[in-house]
Amino acid sequence: MRFVIRADRRIVVAFEPTAEEFPLQPGETIVVEWFARHEDGMVSLEADNFVVAAPTGGYTRAWRSDGSEIYIGPESGPDSC
Repeated sequence: MRFVIRADRRIVVAFEPTAEEFPLQPGETIVVEWFARHEDGMVSLEADNFVVAAPTGGYTRAWRSDGSEIYIGPESGPDSC
């Protein structure tokens, strides 16, 4: 599954279970892709924190607006596919 997070205000995007955090400014986007058999991943917006929780047994990759990949943890990046 692939989805886009687009900010209309300053928020912090937190990736679980690694707790990596990335600030997102108005107009910026982060593209998120989940790789997993299960479809129980979750997103939530709590005040100015947008939380992305990976699906069970899966992993997450993400890219900033400029196309650069965000390091989320040991199971992210091109070698995780």
